[in-house]
Amino acid sequence: MGFFINAFLRNKNSTDIDRRYCTREVPMKVIMLGFPRTGTLTNAAIVALTTALKLLGFNNAYHGRDALTFNPRDCELWWKALRAKYDGKGKEFGRKEFDQLLGHCQAVSDIPAICFAEELIAAYPKAKVILTVRDVDEWQESVRKSIMKQVNDPFGIPMVILDHLLQMPWRWVRPVFLKSRNVLWGDDFEKNGKKAFEAHYKKIQAMVPPERLLLYHAKEGWEPLCKFLEVPVPERPMLNVNDSKMFNQGFMAKKVYHLTQYLWRIIEISAFASLVMFLWVFSQGGPLPWH
Repeated sequence: MGFFINAFLRNKNSTDIDRRYCTREVPMKVIMLGFPRTGTLTNAAIVALTTALKLLGFNNAYHGRDALTFNPRDCELWWKALRAKYDGKGKEFGRKEFDQLLGHCQAVSDIPAICFAEELIAAYPKAKVILTVRDVDEWQESVRKSIMKQVNDPFGIPMVILDHLLQMPWRWVRPVFLKSRNVLWGDDFEKNGKKAFEAHYKKIQAMVPPERLLLYHAKEGWEPLCKFLEVPVPERPMLNVNDSKMFNQGFMAKKVYHLTQYLWRIIEISAFASLVMFLWVFSQGGPLPWH
C-alpha cells in the first residue's frame, strides 16, 4: 500500500517542462542500452542502475519512468523522434535534439531511449556504454508479467482517446511506449521477443569498442560497475526495486491518478461551458435561470 501511495503522489507531483527550449547542462557520461526488465530499473541494478548511478554521483540518470511519470511532456519529443526515425515523418534527431531532451542528465536508459542506440552512441562518443544482461527466459517471463500485462490492458485505448479529447498533458505517453515496444519486438512478443533481445545485444556489442562497453548483470553487485565507471564502491548494498509486482502497482497508481484528473478536467470544462452559456444568455437579455 505504501508503494501504491508513493507512486500515486509521484504522478501528482509530475512536472510540465517543455524540453524544446532546453540545452545541455551537464555532460552525458553513461548510456545504458539493455532491454527493459534486465536491470535498468528492475533488479539490483538502477536503483541498480538509475538510482545506483545517482548514488555514485551521476546527476539525473534518465529512465523511461521520467517520461512516463515525472515529466510526461518529454513524450511529445520522443514521439517526434520515433516517427522521424521509423516512419520517415519529419527530421531525425541528432545531438542538438537529444541535448534538448536529455541535457539535464548524465546517464540515460530504458525505452524509449534504447530505440535510438546508434544515434546516442554517435552523439556522445565519450560516454561509456552499459548493457544490462539477464537470462533470456527469465527476461521473457518478467516482461510477460509486467510490460505486456500493461500493453494488453483493455482500458488502454479508451484512456488514450480520453487523453486526446481532454488534451491531458500525458496524452503522448502511451503512444510512445507502444511504438517503442513495436520497434523492439513488433506486435507478437511471444514470437519475436527472444530473437529481438539477442539481436539487439549482438548489435550493440558490434558497435561499441570493448574498452567503452560493460556487460553487466544485476547479481554482480557494485564492484564491476564501479570499476568500469571509475568511482568508489558504496558501503550500502544494492536494492531490488521495480520487480513485476511493484511495476504493476505503479501502473495502477498512475491509472487511478489519471482517472481522477479526467474527472477534474470534465468538471473544469463543464464549469467553463456553463459560464459561457450564462454570459451569452445575459448578453441577450434573456431570463436568468433562477428567475
